[in-house]
Amino acid sequence: HSQQALTSLDPHNLIDLHERLAYTNSNDLVNWFTVQFNLFAGSISALGTATHATLVKDARELKKLGCFALTEKNAGVLSGLLCDTIAYYNQDTKKIVIYTPTDDAKKCWISYAGNNEIEYAVVFAKWAQTNANNDSKQASVNTSIGKLFLTPHVVATVVKIRNNGTVLPGVRIEECYTRSDFRSNSFGTLTFTEFSAEPESLLNRYCSLDTTTGTLQVDDCYPKLFFKLSNRLLVGRLCLSATAIVCAKMVLQLVTKKVYNSKRRQFSYITDHLQLMQQQICEMDYYFHRFIKRFKIDPSTSVDIEELLERYIDEILLIKAYVPPLCRNIVAKCRELFGAESLLTHTRMIESHASCYANCLAEGDSVVMAQAFVGQCMRKYKHMSLRNWRLLWLMMKILLVVPAHKRISYINAHQTEVMAVFQQIADGIFQNQGIRSDLHSVPVPTAVH
Repeated sequence: HSQQALTSLDPHNLIDLHERLAYTNSNDLVNWFTVQFNLFAGSISALGTATHATLVKDARELKKLGCFALTEKNAGVLSGLLCDTIAYYNQDTKKIVIYTPTDDAKKCWISYAGNNEIEYAVVFAKWAQTNANNDSKQASVNTSIGKLFLTPHVVATVVKIRNNGTVLPGVRIEECYTRSDFRSNSFGTLTFTEFSAEPESLLNRYCSLDTTTGTLQVDDCYPKLFFKLSNRLLVGRLCLSATAIVCAKMVLQLVTKKVYNSKRRQFSYITDHLQLMQQQICEMDYYFHRFIKRFKIDPSTSVDIEELLERYIDEILLIKAYVPPLCRNIVAKCRELFGAESLLTHTRMIESHASCYANCLAEGDSVVMAQAFVGQCMRKYKHMSLRNWRLLWLMMKILLVVPAHKRISYINAHQTEVMAVFQQIADGIFQNQGIRSDLHSVPVPTAVH
């Protein structure tokens, strides 16, 4: 089923698979699946060409295991998706060279990079070349082949980082510190030191490399290639939301059974909370599954999946901003109502709570997402209340008024406020879209006696 989904890059099938796997209540399985199939194999398939077909096939059949090297140390979930890793073409060696200029630019929190069985990585890097454009402010960087000029484009390359468990020259891999959650996920950091890769490693569906000059050729319709590449994460946002809903469902079911099979059902405080959470889950589940039906691909028709995702980008951003945080809050309240037994291993509530929390943190592009989200909101949702417009203005002020060189430190210093505003915006839009008015016919599950 997963191979069929990847063959067509059908977003609906991938989301459905993540949802089914989430019912196993195993974060380890879901995390590994999304890294191997959606991020690693899916990125090569979506961004590569026929040159990479063999690698895609091997990845689907688990003959080649890989990771997705995007997030850097200086670019966190709240500080935005930045890319300072450098890539350029060396005409003498006829190789693409990847290197990490500073400690802040090393790839960090890369899922399964610390596992010795992982031999490949999809690495994102900013492209540098000898040709300068007409911009007098264009940044330059000193490399082993001399001074190069940075382009506005971030490229994706698929490179081999290990061979039979041995780390290859030019790359240093370190495991992240011991964690309280997701211990089976071997997070790692990747630091590149003049790491060489074949020109064919460039995922070149939307760009091409002129090996005679080392110049990157990008179609004019992609002024910033990075945003085209990052569209691949849109499917991941929906997958994360699907798994968060499943976690909330399972935990609420446990609490409902316990409450209505005990004397606790006599307390209206508890039953009122249960009824509210049941309604919230029903609404989210109904809206989410109604929405993802739009991504069912008919094999008999020619559909550009990237264009399909971009068409619904505002709804995707809304879902990612609203659903995982609400599911996390539902699981937290369920643990409170369940009592001390929620700490026991067999209930797996701690694992579900950690999964929902991770779904809120996953993908290091929250600022980029927030900026696009606010822009889409202002363009399409003009009927929002004055209170929500004030929240939108506050977010716009953070993203646009604060100077770019101060934005990371500013946001890091105001993380709580930024995320609170972000979630309030999402909640306000969700309630003002008229979604709730369409949900009167949705059956709310009755309590289990």
